[in-house]
Amino acid sequence: MNGSPRAAVPVLCYHSIGDVRRDGTLRWSVSPGDFDEQMALIRERGRTPMTVGGYAAVLHGLASLPPRPVLITFDDGFPDLAETALPVLLRHRLTATAYVIAARVGAAPLPDADPSLDWDQLRELQAHGLEIGSHSRSHRALDCLRPAELHQEIVESRQMLEAVTGTAVHSFAYPYGYHSPAVRTTVRAAGYTSACAVKNALSHSGDDVFAIARVLIERDTGVAGIEALLQGTGRPLAWRGERLRTRGWRAYRRARQLVHTARPRLSHPTS
Repeated sequence: MNGSPRAAVPVLCYHSIGDVRRDGTLRWSVSPGDFDEQMALIRERGRTPMTVGGYAAVLHGLASLPPRPVLITFDDGFPDLAETALPVLLRHRLTATAYVIAARVGAAPLPDADPSLDWDQLRELQAHGLEIGSHSRSHRALDCLRPAELHQEIVESRQMLEAVTGTAVHSFAYPYGYHSPAVRTTVRAAGYTSACAVKNALSHSGDDVFAIARVLIERDTGVAGIEALLQGTGRPLAWRGERLRTRGWRAYRRARQLVHTARPRLSHPTS
């Protein structure tokens, strides 16, 4: 792998495009004006937009990397993806991959929960060339789930999306970026050919196709932040495998979940 900045492939991860708080914060909501400027910059810099599926073919050795590639992805599937982001993408002749939470599409939002795309909006995205991927069935931390629950989140989400869109879903994005060997095995077995992690690092031609590195784009990232990513600076090149702190964080979360699950039993002992 070439370690020079020119080897970097920026994979941008957006959530909401608007001025609405998501999960109680504006951090993940990029203003429409800023998003327009960022997409204009990508076009002005002569970048070649790719879907994750197209990039996965490169990582699998089935295609060549185009000049100056960039990937634009969206997680969670908020309505503003169709209402606000899509017109901007079309105006700048850019494509993207939309990772949606299958059980939330078209469903009435729960109290205090954010709304999701409806099925017509999802089909509209697809009709305009956006790739549809799965972001799980209900957005749970997959690396803390039992095998049966993993099957629901990974396999059933794909089946739900394919049944409505009529198109095969080949790519997956791990909720919160959390994954493990068992999660990755289930993703592969489900028939996906790629999966996106986070890492906040720049991808490259030697990246792991089942843990593609992405950079989270926040409200204050701005045009300067996107420019740095396009130049291959500001973030490290992605590493393969898990870092020790990632394994430690998973162990902590699993232990916390076990304690939380056990508390009712301790409070209400049975004879």
